[in-house]
Amino acid sequence: MAVQLGDLTCSLEAANMSDVSRTLGTEIRRLRTEAGYTLRGFAKKLNISAAYQSDIEHDRRRPPDSKLREMVQLLRSVGADFAALQQLDTRLDPDLKVWANATPGVRHMLRKVWDSGKDPREIIRSLEEESRKGRKS
Repeated sequence: MAVQLGDLTCSLEAANMSDVSRTLGTEIRRLRTEAGYTLRGFAKKLNISAAYQSDIEHDRRRPPDSKLREMVQLLRSVGADFAALQQLDTRLDPDLKVWANATPGVRHMLRKVWDSGKDPREIIRSLEEESRKGRKS
């Protein structure tokens, strides 16, 4: 099954594969190397350890927004963009993870979205439209 995500068509089967090539970490690594930074040199500029930077680039850790903004500043010359990088991070924010784990029905809702094959942004637009209609009534 394929899902249209803006300009990108994503096969749901491919999304489950471990070798999905474009993630937040892989994009940061691509931009870093394109800018000519070594892992250690880039980490030093960010005042973080090379191990932490490696964890980010291998998607084991997510940088806080403040650190991601610092990375974007260092990588702006090779096209880094904060919003574009943020969109590549598909993990749930900690507060959403707590809510999803504590709220019955969230798993069912996500399964329904998945099964629909629709772009989640399309579903969000529909919900926002319904919400606006409800306020006008």
